[in-house]
Amino acid sequence: MGKCERIKNTVFPRSYSVLIHFLIYVLMTILPFGLDDKNKVVEILLTFMVPVLFITIERIAIIMQDPFENVPTDTPMTALSRTIERNLLEMIDKKPAETDPSADSYFVM
Repeated sequence: MGKCERIKNTVFPRSYSVLIHFLIYVLMTILPFGLDDKNKVVEILLTFMVPVLFITIERIAIIMQDPFENVPTDTPMTALSRTIERNLLEMIDKKPAETDPSADSYFVM
């Protein structure tokens, strides 16, 4: 629980995101100069697609950097804790309670 609390309270510096964006824009700017000029359509597609892929990866990283914010991409803490509870109860020969969690305040995985 304490480890999860520390992960949740970890602040990602803004300079990291700014540096990533700067490097993507530098790559986007110099990429056309390194490509062959024989096929313009391929050059335009590559010049567009490579930075878009990097920006998409960076956006996914931003979404996933907060694993405890109650969104579908989160760590399934409720399911993990229920599994641990069930396993511990089985170890001490007690029958686990069969309750179906309601999904009105969190995502059930």
